[in-house]
Amino acid sequence: MTAIKTLLAASTALALLGCTSMGNVQLGNDSTVTEATAKQLAGDVPLPAGSVIKQQDSLVMGSGNTWMGRLNVTASGEPQTVFAWFRDSLPGAGWTLTSSSFSKLSLLTFTKAERMATVQMQAGSFGANEVLITVTPAVRPAAAGAASRP
Repeated sequence: MTAIKTLLAASTALALLGCTSMGNVQLGNDSTVTEATAKQLAGDVPLPAGSVIKQQDSLVMGSGNTWMGRLNVTASGEPQTVFAWFRDSLPGAGWTLTSSSFSKLSLLTFTKAERMATVQMQAGSFGANEVLITVTPAVRPAAAGAASRP
């Protein structure tokens, strides 16, 4: 029975260790975004310098220019400035702006190849903006010949 408990404890520890790292970036603690971290975690989605990735609230599957998931980021600055930074920076990385709305809860939507990105931003306290970046596969409309049936 002791061997089973030891084996179970060891396998749990290994599973947790595997879940706490991605490549060379350690997950579990918030970290200030450096160029290397941004490239590894966010790939082709640029992040403002000095922003902080809330890693415990983020989920990234894949890497580079094919990742999917959600990044929870805190970006400093005036809300209008941070909104404009995302609006103007993502097209430079090949993303096409499809819609935008600036308000108390701002939203930007982009497409690139077979992916879609949404940037949701809300002003927080002390000049911090909470930014959720979600990247998913793009949904394409069904072919015109496949009309719905009653």
